[in-house]
Amino acid sequence: MLYWIYYVLGIVMIPGIILGIWAQIKVQTTFNEYNRIETKHGKKAHEVTRYMLDGGGATNTKINAINGELTDNYNPTTDTISLSQSVYNNSTIAAIGVTAHEIGHVFQHKQGYAPVKIRKALVPMLNISSLLCWPLIIIGLIMELTYYTTTADWLLLIGIILYGLNIVFCLVTLPVELNASKRAYKMLVSTGEMDMEEADGVKKVLNAAAWTYVAALITSILSLFRLLLFVFMARGNNN
Repeated sequence: MLYWIYYVLGIVMIPGIILGIWAQIKVQTTFNEYNRIETKHGKKAHEVTRYMLDGGGATNTKINAINGELTDNYNPTTDTISLSQSVYNNSTIAAIGVTAHEIGHVFQHKQGYAPVKIRKALVPMLNISSLLCWPLIIIGLIMELTYYTTTADWLLLIGIILYGLNIVFCLVTLPVELNASKRAYKMLVSTGEMDMEEADGVKKVLNAAAWTYVAALITSILSLFRLLLFVFMARGNNN
């Protein structure tokens, strides 16, 4: 019965799912549009990356090519920017914009950007919370049946709080990503790697990507709302 209650409550997630799909489509279409437009200087993305990193003093940061499309990322542990096949050897506005965004993350870490530190601290907590939240919630609901209500209430509360940490993580991730995009735009213009017209195209690509993080935040909020409804209805069913 509890399974079906949670399953049916999945309808709460529909707005988040729709927004997530729209965001992914927007990213892909915007990227494809500007991935057909070559930059005026014609430099490859990995060349621009190396130039901008060295210019900012990040001479030890490595650059790798990886498989996939839009799988670009920065790993602070190895101090490595990994660029996807659609970016690494490309000299398009979209490719340069994506790599500039990853360069933004490099300098966030090197300059001790506060939200990055907070997000890093949250990762081990999320790993633990993802393992504990559901067992605590299920045990709490079972204990409701055996009339250990005070203990059950505490277990449910702790489980819900642990589940809600994902919202905190998404809230912190959003300014991290927006700031990296802002840094990317400024770096491209200030270094002369792009003129204002080209940089405007980069801004559109990065703004489209930002919607995926907005969608993730909204989805996490709806997911918590779904859980709260589930617990409320399950407790009512138990009583």
